Amino acid sequence: MSWFCKIRLIWRTFLDIDLSMLADSTVPQPGNALGATAEQLHLGPLPAWVVPCSFRSDFKPKQPGHVTYLLSSKQLHAEQHQEFVHAAIRLESIEAVQSQSQWRLEFDPRRQRVILHWIKTHRGVDQFDHTKLEQIRTAQADSGASAHNGRLTLSLMLEDVRPGDIVEWCYTIDTNPLLLPDQCACLFPLPAGAALGRLFFSVRFGDGRQMQWKSSAPDLAPVETRDNVEIKWVWARENLPGLRPEENTPDWHIAYPWIQVSDCPDWQTVAAAFAELWPEDPADAGVEAMAREIAAAQPGILAQTEKAIQLVQDEYRCLATDGELDGSAPAAPAVVARRRFGDCKDLSFLLAHLLKRLGTGARLILVNSDLRKSLADLLPMPSLFNHVVVEYQVRGETRWVDVTMKRQGGGSLNRVIRDYGVGLPVAQSSAHLLEPPAGAAPASVYEIKETVLLDTSGTTSLLAVVVSARGSHAEEMRREFESLGGEAIARRRSQFYNDRFGHAERMEALAYRDDRAANEFLLAETYEIKDFLRADAKSGWYKLEIVDDFIANLLKMPDSGARRAPFALPHPCNVVHIFEVYCVALPPAIVQERVIETPWLRFVRQRTTLVGSWTVKSTLSTLADAVPAERIDEHRESVREIRAQSTWSLLAPAGQERPHRRVDFGVLPVSWETPDAPSRTVPVEPPVARPAAATARVSAPLAASAPKQVAGASNVAAGAPAAGQVEVHRKRRKRHRRRHREDKKLIIWQAILGGLLVLVLILLFMTLTRATNSYNSKLEPPTVHFPVNR
Repeated sequence: MSWFCKIRLIWRTFLDIDLSMLADSTVPQPGNALGATAEQLHLGPLPAWVVPCSFRSDFKPKQPGHVTYLLSSKQLHAEQHQEFVHAAIRLESIEAVQSQSQWRLEFDPRRQRVILHWIKTHRGVDQFDHTKLEQIRTAQADSGASAHNGRLTLSLMLEDVRPGDIVEWCYTIDTNPLLLPDQCACLFPLPAGAALGRLFFSVRFGDGRQMQWKSSAPDLAPVETRDNVEIKWVWARENLPGLRPEENTPDWHIAYPWIQVSDCPDWQTVAAAFAELWPEDPADAGVEAMAREIAAAQPGILAQTEKAIQLVQDEYRCLATDGELDGSAPAAPAVVARRRFGDCKDLSFLLAHLLKRLGTGARLILVNSDLRKSLADLLPMPSLFNHVVVEYQVRGETRWVDVTMKRQGGGSLNRVIRDYGVGLPVAQSSAHLLEPPAGAAPASVYEIKETVLLDTSGTTSLLAVVVSARGSHAEEMRREFESLGGEAIARRRSQFYNDRFGHAERMEALAYRDDRAANEFLLAETYEIKDFLRADAKSGWYKLEIVDDFIANLLKMPDSGARRAPFALPHPCNVVHIFEVYCVALPPAIVQERVIETPWLRFVRQRTTLVGSWTVKSTLSTLADAVPAERIDEHRESVREIRAQSTWSLLAPAGQERPHRRVDFGVLPVSWETPDAPSRTVPVEPPVARPAAATARVSAPLAASAPKQVAGASNVAAGAPAAGQVEVHRKRRKRHRRRHREDKKLIIWQAILGGLLVLVLILLFMTLTRATNSYNSKLEPPTVHFPVNR
């Protein structure tokens, strides 16, 4: 997502205004006239308590853009439950006119009343008033799935808008909230990454109200004024410089300036408010019937829990809505079970009731999918939560599950869930922010093994690719195959390896197996590759250069210089890349290992060089989801070194034919634990007029859970091969054992002959030594004794 889109979402979320509509959304959508909302929207003057704010129309930021923010003002009256909004922007280009010439406001007519003061455009000294209720259209809130939540969107197409015009709007909202109606809380953001001509934010409250405030920077402090009955806090600034959002900032980090006020005393108050408005119904007959059906079909509590989770996750539609956690009670579980759809709180409410009927402890947990861990740094307030997960206890273990996730695996104890940082239980007492359970994040591993049978004689080399994914990586691949289909993925992978090696032609159909119970996904494929070797400067030699893109591309290189925000890392991330090269002429070399470890990641590169085969194994594991800004220099050096270690090359003499294919070359592993065990999968022919008797052999549950196949590819969803595959496996295992016995006999005979040869050489050496000594003694001159004269 671009920073332009993020700015739009942030502005819309907290100001209830969409300041940047896409070009295709500037056409008025068919909607109703005001009709039933006439009582909730009307024209009126400014409230008496509001302080009018002016702005400089000639304000020019140092870094101009398509839009210049002239005024951002919000004023709160805690005792009257009113919120006054006043904003002005200047459209600097035709792109800004195209995207922002439609005013929009989303509100809830059941609990809010809008007093529209004016919508104007300024062109020089001229002003054009667009405040006409008969031209305002109403429609359901942005998401089509949110039609049932009652929120409406007001829209007005502004006429005759040109570059250089100033668009100004002003309105007041009276709110009667369901959650903590006597409380007052607000999180006010400034435009992200853009300069602001004038900021004015204020809150009025009674002397007895325990109001607190927080801000993103120490210099964003209010000026306080008091009278006999009222306290007023004012944040007023002019010419605020805009700080561009930094690249690769974690999504949970609040990168824009903000101000927060809240009189909510603690998180327990928020949790109790949700619990009061979300009462449980222990006598729900529909849920009781569902629980009895699951308990009768499943043998144990783990299987029953898994069945209940799969039922709600996979067979119920999830309607993503805005403002669903406004205090409205979830739909009754029996109603959700009947209509088989609901928003996240409806489905979570149903699952919690179902698990309790099965004897599993369960409760709802409030989280924020955007702020995540940053939630703990803010003041308590109900509107900070936008998502719900379910916490359950089974066999003494505590886990979280997200009902909006589809096609998950791993069972009831090894499900993967996003790191939401902190969550708040929905409970009447003893509720506080808590972290996810320690075992709620099982290990996720992605391993890719590439094997090359190298040929330097002029024919093609062979490439085998085996991918083993577990945890979140397996779920991602499962959803990808279901959404795109096997054929599309096979074409995309073929194009990838064609770009990587220059020429790659698929030899066999893509084979894959999805083991949902273990949450593992296996994939295997083979290619003929050529034109990837380069002639070396040394005559008669070829050079093979390998760049480990799988590892290097995971880690972005930080820009030079200092940094304000943390630097995001892919997390959780456990990636293993194995690259094997087989060639008879490859000489042995020294085994090498390089380890790069920091508080945020660990990289290991192992190179094993034997006669005829070279293997490089690279492993990257991230230990955190972000690097602190003050440690970015250290991380930059680590990334630079990892990239250097991810590139290597080898030399092979010309004229060498590729080795023979082994029986397990490019074959799906039997399981994750034995990745090298052969399990050849025979491609299945397309079904052509198959008899009814043969069709009946396929079990319904297996057929329902199997993902889509590539045409002609194999897919054993539950790990049980077909009858023909079993026969092929049996014959190959028998042949493999026979070859193994022959190889053992050959090795024994070679050892015996080698020992005899060594013994003969020793005896020959000893014989030659004795002969040499005898010959040397014969060559010594005789000793002559001379007489001595006395």
